Amino acid sequence: MDRFNQVQLLYKFTQSFYEYSVEILPFFILAVFITSLLQAYTSLSWFTKLLKNPYIAPMNTAFLAGLLPLCSCSMLPVANFINSLSRSYAPVVSFLMVAPVISPINLILTYGFFGLPMTLFRLLGTFLFALLLALLAELLFKKPKGLPFAIGGAKHRRNRWADFKKAIKDQLLGVGRYLLIGIFIASLVKTFVPPGLIAPLSGTPLSYPFISLVAIPMYVCSGEEVPVARALSEIGFTGGNSLTFMLASTGICLPTVFATFKFLPKNLVLLYLLAWFVFSTFIGFLYDRFMW
Repeated sequence: MDRFNQVQLLYKFTQSFYEYSVEILPFFILAVFITSLLQAYTSLSWFTKLLKNPYIAPMNTAFLAGLLPLCSCSMLPVANFINSLSRSYAPVVSFLMVAPVISPINLILTYGFFGLPMTLFRLLGTFLFALLLALLAELLFKKPKGLPFAIGGAKHRRNRWADFKKAIKDQLLGVGRYLLIGIFIASLVKTFVPPGLIAPLSGTPLSYPFISLVAIPMYVCSGEEVPVARALSEIGFTGGNSLTFMLASTGICLPTVFATFKFLPKNLVLLYLLAWFVFSTFIGFLYDRFMW
């Protein structure tokens, strides 16, 4: 490789890293700020009620995730927050599954670009799979005994400003460093994977897992994936291929995966990653068989 090509690749990598950082970090920092305020200055009695019943908690957090306008990275501080309050991993797992791919904005966009059937596939399929994975997490992974650390609103709290600063520091240095590692790897992959690699496989049985696999290192903001998927469908992708891309590119995000290592067991993160791969692959295949 000559020096000119090396400079081009370095420029492309730097540009990708910059673009990912500009897109991700403002939302992440805003979410850190909001959740740190919640931890330090609110009683959170309403939030703890959502998690009180272990059987209903995953449904509550999945429903909450569907209402919040979060992307796959801005949801991380909220997920860490839920995990700190919950006695099991099931509520945070269902939240992580739903938050990046279901919101009023992307559902409206999906309906506008692809119609009601795909919107229902996306909505109902994600919720059902999220609850199934939450149940599996409940059965396979047990949290250490003991209460989660105390958060916000306690009567004995002496210095809420100090608690607020500590919460910000913990999340920026903890979850944030894993986020940067993910951005770095995603930028490398974007630099060296040639564009248009998936197109020749469109509509074949291998296209669904291949799209999911390639989408793992991509970062697409919630809502942004819909017009991109529409463009892919206009150059020959099937509806199922487009649905697989929308789910995989927002649900399976390397920055998210690396960041969850901070507050979830390693094997649970790997299960979460595998589950997104299987889900996005399978639902795209089902859509094309029954609806396309």
